[in-house]
Amino acid sequence: MFAILSRLENAVLVGVLGAIGLVVIARSFDPRRELLVYGVGLGVTAVAYVLLGLQRGAPASHLGLELVGTGLYGTAAVLGTKRWPALLALGWTAHVAWDLFFHYASGPAFAPIWYPWFCVGFDLPVGGYIAGLATAGRRVSDTGRPS
Repeated sequence: MFAILSRLENAVLVGVLGAIGLVVIARSFDPRRELLVYGVGLGVTAVAYVLLGLQRGAPASHLGLELVGTGLYGTAAVLGTKRWPALLALGWTAHVAWDLFFHYASGPAFAPIWYPWFCVGFDLPVGGYIAGLATAGRRVSDTGRPS
């Protein structure tokens, strides 16, 4: 099946599989720690672009924008984990816009061409899952799964 898909389609598919893996792993923890896994994941996702930029010789102006993004997504990760899961879901889904508009469409790309598409496949399902938790009235950070 992978042979008939383009490189970018494969990246999306692998991202979806990775998202499923993250949710399975997060749900294996104590329910009060589940959001922490997603928060750490969002932080790592944001820092990845800074590290890729450093590795690939991005100019200081580009790294500065990446650090702004890291601060925004880091804030969403911390506040979403501790208090507002909907903010964590928003952080994950908004990261797709960052991936596509800042990295893919506006270049120059300091990340591999497939990486933003991997994030599309990864970030949207994770953000959607967290949004489902938040809108279903679950208080994952306090009580875990529905009673």
